Amino acid sequence: MKSIRNSLFIICLFTINSVFAIEADTIPHVNKKAIDSFKYDYSYANFHKAFAIAPGGAWSWQANKPTVEEARESALEACSSYTQQPCVLFALDDQVVFDNAGWTKLWRPYKTKLQAKQAEDGVLVGQRFPNIEYTDPNGSKKSIHGLKGKVAFVHFWGHWCPSCRYEFHALIDMYRIINDTLPGEVEFVILQAREPIEKSRQWASENNLDALPLSDSGVKSTDGKMLNIKGGKKIDDRKLASVFPASYVVDKNGVVVFSHMGSVDNWTEYVNFFRDVVEHSGK
Repeated sequence: MKSIRNSLFIICLFTINSVFAIEADTIPHVNKKAIDSFKYDYSYANFHKAFAIAPGGAWSWQANKPTVEEARESALEACSSYTQQPCVLFALDDQVVFDNAGWTKLWRPYKTKLQAKQAEDGVLVGQRFPNIEYTDPNGSKKSIHGLKGKVAFVHFWGHWCPSCRYEFHALIDMYRIINDTLPGEVEFVILQAREPIEKSRQWASENNLDALPLSDSGVKSTDGKMLNIKGGKKIDDRKLASVFPASYVVDKNGVVVFSHMGSVDNWTEYVNFFRDVVEHSGK
């Protein structure tokens, strides 16, 4: 009888972990380390346990907690320490509880026009993004605040940056999908850092990656670190990008709703987030 019980336990454990191995590949935004941790660590951990994630790829899990609620709260708290984005549960004990429908609404709530006017200037989520001046690919002078009524994707990069080059295909994929599905709704503000725009565009053209519109940040040299803000002020690029590449999503009222430092493997996972901010911000 004991042998039968042990066999049943092994079969049950194998089934649970097989299911978790499949579910791991559906975890959005996270990297391979997170997927492997879910497959090989979390799935074997003791109850009670929880696995939390956030838009942008932050994740954490906690196990061996006395109650389900404590596992839930500790996982969410640990995840939140890595991100400005809200964390949600992917799994609780041996159940996947991920709310796919609610996931792409996590940039909400969006500030109203009045709230945006009262918001502090800055680069944190909920702040009004600095009014950077730039020249678009057509030669028109523009500024971030002048884009109100549109969602802006603001991206800082340089062809000298390996991570930036690695990410470029993913950016182009997202750009094409958004242009097809949300035509005219999202302004792509792709700004070079620490190099003249001629160098950036030359690299993109030589590598057949010039589908992405490359705007000119105004930087003229490899040691140029200051960007122009409308009104004559300047801002150090390190206040915008702790690392390169650096990306921001700015809503229709000029407020930061998402930021990410470093490259992203799959920007197409964010298309439905863009759709939500297009449809629901700017009120």
